[in-house]
Amino acid sequence: MLENKVKNIVALNSITLESTEDTTQSATSRVIIDTYFSDQLNFSAKYTTGASETASNCYIKVWGYIGTKSEGNSYPYSSSINSEIAGDTDNWIQIGTYDISSGTAIFTPSVYKISGGAGETTYDAHFAHWITFSKIRFSAYETGVSVNKGTLTLVASIQ
Repeated sequence: MLENKVKNIVALNSITLESTEDTTQSATSRVIIDTYFSDQLNFSAKYTTGASETASNCYIKVWGYIGTKSEGNSYPYSSSINSEIAGDTDNWIQIGTYDISSGTAIFTPSVYKISGGAGETTYDAHFAHWITFSKIRFSAYETGVSVNKGTLTLVASIQ
């Protein structure tokens, strides 16, 4: 069955990390992933620190599309035409979690962190999160770096 197939999609491919998400990669350039039947997102990241860096950190955010899904293409995992939503950041929400206290739910956006130590070293990480969005995309940035910037490769696995 189609809904049981796992798809591995490269969302970021050795991208150079900057100090903010938008300078790392503009929102309109981010890979949009059709999640279709998916309810679980697993993603693996390889964060390589820059030369001579000793206290850098990589941060990753996952964004879910909350706008109206295009009816132009209803095929699962397809390369749908995303031009009408690629630049519309108002229709994206950061995926997160919530805690309930006394009947009040408090939303906390999820930020995934990979700590870097030694320069020119690769750090692997794996994260999982439930999803209920028709499309998702990733953003990333790095802190603790001024000159020797790190890189990030991120592969999303969805089912």
